[in-house]
Formats: sequence, C-alpha cells, structure tokens
Amino acid sequence: MVSKSAPSAKKVLLNLFLSICIIGLLAFGVIKTTQLNDTQQVLASTQNELTVTQSDLSDTQTTLATTETELSQTQSDLATTQANLSDTQNELSDTEIELETTTQKLEDKSSQLAQTQADYMTTSKALKTEQALSASLKSSFDNLQVNYASLTTGYGYVMKDPTYQQLKAFIAADTTDAKTYVLDSYVCEDFSFDVKTHAMQQKFRCAYVSIRFIGDKAHAIVAFNTTDRGIIYIEPQSDEEVNLQAGKHYWTQCVITTVHYTTTFNDTIERFNVIW
Repeated sequence: MVSKSAPSAKKVLLNLFLSICIIGLLAFGVIKTTQLNDTQQVLASTQNELTVTQSDLSDTQTTLATTETELSQTQSDLATTQANLSDTQNELSDTEIELETTTQKLEDKSSQLAQTQADYMTTSKALKTEQALSASLKSSFDNLQVNYASLTTGYGYVMKDPTYQQLKAFIAADTTDAKTYVLDSYVCEDFSFDVKTHAMQQKFRCAYVSIRFIGDKAHAIVAFNTTDRGIIYIEPQSDEEVNLQAGKHYWTQCVITTVHYTTTFNDTIERFNVIW
C-alpha cells in the first residue's frame, strides 16, 4: 500500500508545480501583453508626433524655400540699389564739380560787377562834376550875353528900378507876349531877351532868370526889383507873374494864373539864377 501511494504524491506535486508555472507564465504573458499594449500606444503617439513633426518640417522647408527665394530677390534688389547708388554718387560728384565751377564763375561775375559799379560811381561823379561845370559855364555865358546886350544898347549907365505900377504898365504895353513860340527858332530865351531889351529902352533895370528843371530841362524868364514890392518875376510869353521857388512845379505851382497848364516833362524847379 505504501509503495503505491508515493508516486501519486509526486504526481500531485508535479501537477501543482506545472500549474504554478502555467499561472506564472500566464501572469507574465498578461504583464507583457499590457506592456506591449502600452508600448504600442506610446509608439502610436510617437508616430502621430512624428507625422506632425514631419508636416511641420515640410512647412518649414517650404517657408525656407520661399525665404531663400525672397533673399535671392532681395540680394538682386540690393545689387541694383548699390549700382544705382554708385551712379547717383557719380552724378553727385559731377554736380559738385559743376557747382564749384559755377560758384567760381559767380565769384568772378560778382568781382566784375563790383568793378563795374565802382567804375560807374567814378564815372557818375565825373559826370556830375562836368554837369556842374557846364551849368556854371552856361550861367557865365548867359551873364556875358546879358552884359553884352546891356553894353551894346547904350542904356547900361542910366538904369533904374521901377515901381510895381510902372512895371505893370510896362508889361501891359510890351508886345513880346504876342509873338509866336517857334521851336529852335524863337524860344523862351528869345522872349526873355526881347523883354529885357525893351525894359532897358525904358531905362528899367531888368534881370534875365535862368531856370533848371529836374531832368536837365531849362527855361528862361525875367525879373524886376521894384522899389515898393521887391523882386517880381515875369513869364515873358504870357506877361504873368511868377512866385518862383525851387522844388515847386513851375507851370502849375509857380505861375500865378487862372489858366490850366499841362506839360510833357517834369517841370519841378531844381535851381535858378538871376542875372542882372
């Protein structure tokens, strides 16, 4: 009985061991299966991330290609801009040279203008000197003519100054104003000399008055030094009295008349000489 029961116990132990091994293998298989599932999930997630990364990489490569194209175009534009800048710098250099040349020419012209202005001032002063000398000589000449007329008429030693009434009567009776003014033939100087001659024939002292207007125009009238009213100026072409004043318009401000005179020149009196 004993020899028959021992193999049965071994068999039981063997079966138990095999069961334990099978259970261990099953547990190990479950663990490995779980780990495999986890690994597969991680792998799937990693593949998804890799796909996204590859997509991002593709987009980045596309952006990089676009950027490289833009960079190439920018480099081309920069090269063009540098070429244009070089041309502009050359033009600027040429312009600076032209400006320096123009400035030098302007300085030369300015120097010439200054010299011309200085020459003009010198010439102008010389002209004024000559004009003053000419006026002085003309005055002397007029005086000589008057003195000559006085001496040749024979009345120079018995002249007298009239009263105002004697003057008015003489002027009213004198017919010089009835004569006609003829340019270059019978002008204001002739009227004045005729009145002076007629006054000397009446033994009245009469002055020849030379008037200079602004603008180198001239005129001539006569004057009497009356014993009761002083010097009276007379316009011999019209027998009108004249309030002679330098700086006044002769025909519109000095001639005492009701007639409206008009002139084609500036009749402002610059100066006048009374020659007895």
